[in-house]
Amino acid sequence: MALGLLAGLLSLALATPPAQTASSSIWESIEVDKGAQLSRDEIDAVEELAEERFAEQRFLGSGPLARQPDLRLYTDPVGALKVDPLHLDQVAPGEFDIPVVVNPWVKKWMRYFLGSGNKWFARYQSRRSAYEPMMLELLSEAGMPRDLLFLSMIESGFSNQARSYASAVGLWQFMAPTGRAYGLRIDYWADQRVDPEAATRAAISYLKDLYELQGDWYLAWASYNAGPGRVNRAIQRHGTRNFWVLAEQDTLHEETRNYVPKILAAAILGKHPERYGFDQLEPLPELVYQSVEVQGAVTLDVIARCAGVTEARIEALNPSLLRGSTPPEGTTMVHLPLGTAETFAARFEDIPPSERVSYHRHQVARGESLGGIAAHYGVSAADIAKVNRVHDPDRIYVGMELVIPMHGVDPGLVQQVAGPPAATTVHTVRSGDTLAAVATRYGVTMAQLVEWNGLASADHIRVGQELTIHGGRPDKTTQLTYTVQPGDTVSGVAERFGVTSSQVMEWNGIQDASKLRVGRTLKLYGPSQDWKFVTVRSGDSLGRIAQAQGCTVSELKGWNDLSSSTIYPGQKLRVRED
Repeated sequence: MALGLLAGLLSLALATPPAQTASSSIWESIEVDKGAQLSRDEIDAVEELAEERFAEQRFLGSGPLARQPDLRLYTDPVGALKVDPLHLDQVAPGEFDIPVVVNPWVKKWMRYFLGSGNKWFARYQSRRSAYEPMMLELLSEAGMPRDLLFLSMIESGFSNQARSYASAVGLWQFMAPTGRAYGLRIDYWADQRVDPEAATRAAISYLKDLYELQGDWYLAWASYNAGPGRVNRAIQRHGTRNFWVLAEQDTLHEETRNYVPKILAAAILGKHPERYGFDQLEPLPELVYQSVEVQGAVTLDVIARCAGVTEARIEALNPSLLRGSTPPEGTTMVHLPLGTAETFAARFEDIPPSERVSYHRHQVARGESLGGIAAHYGVSAADIAKVNRVHDPDRIYVGMELVIPMHGVDPGLVQQVAGPPAATTVHTVRSGDTLAAVATRYGVTMAQLVEWNGLASADHIRVGQELTIHGGRPDKTTQLTYTVQPGDTVSGVAERFGVTSSQVMEWNGIQDASKLRVGRTLKLYGPSQDWKFVTVRSGDSLGRIAQAQGCTVSELKGWNDLSSSTIYPGQKLRVRED
């Protein structure tokens, strides 16, 4: 699911004039990656997360939290004096299996959740019931503190569809590189960051590693938010491992300094919601299912038919399956409604392998439309749109891969999808290569590179390493480079070159889109047919060439890594073709 939001969402959204509301201004500031198709639920999740961040920023104001004046939280200040609304005298640290302290930082966030953030905490509390039993069971199995579930509350508000401005996804807000490093499948076929159970197991492993690294839960949480490298630099700079001392400094970002007290505030309020007026909420039903292993590619309509339920129920229980099918290679754990596993197993056994797959993969070519593609395969455009989560038929683009749902498909087409091509290429890893960049260059997937080369992790390849690639042809793509200029953002560079923010980040190993260093050389890839070269002639200027090619001077500069308008006769300029 290439759905990552272009970096800069939050920083742009927060620049909205006070007269505008968060919900009205978010979509004026957000740009969605080229080809991204958001469902109504996903759009709602994006808006909710952004609005909640707006509320927090309004609450904090500017400057260090410790220096902020208290906000007015009560309409009845006289009544508030009679009873401590925070019930601090009843907070018992011994009730928790995480270290709990109550200091001005924590009290401030308790007041926020009871005041202007009340509606957000109420929403989190209502959703909590859907995932809490599963999280507590997995935390207990791993010997980890059960109260770590409140970290998920602060990360995502227990919204499995939550997506941040930096393209973090799911209940535990994993970035793609970290998710892959902890065993989550994130590729063309699946994104396990939105599989609640798989993501929780990965988060537990990650938190365990961070705690072993830091030896302190507060530092581990800060590392989860900011990355262990940044936290370790703060420790070295200030000569202390006391989080609260570090929080008084500006070395850690404000978000990280507030992250730990927010978790503690959520834990205190969530431990006894009845004390704070959150006991009358309508809880969501617990997410329950049975899981079965499915070998190879099987479409969800077939799985639903075998289980005796609707395809919509299978889709709801398996949000990580992005293409209406299990992946062609390996085994996939598929979630089924309770009580249907035996029925599924009996019926599935009777279905011939050739009838378990009913799709074909199609790469959009120049000039194609969704209706034309549908007519070519003899299916409806609506069916293609549904399987590929395309909500706007006009937003398919050259190079986009579509799954074409087909009925009574020829077994030969299935082999086209499932079997690797015969030709073999060997690529020697060079300095700066990432697996994502290599995969893009050769027109294959990272999952295929991992499988073909027996890689333990998609994030660890070394210079000089030889990678075997089946059927890859580098002549299908053009490699470009771009030097980051002052004011550049990942989203701006992505738009300039007609790619997505997530692709720019993956190709260049960027984990934090907001940390784009000026002067850094970025590697970019695109279909070779998308670019042509224009030779500069005597008397030419960038303005004249831009006018002739139907683009802007700024685009010409960006495409050709030009820092000035100076060009010379004989120079070749690359131009993106429409």
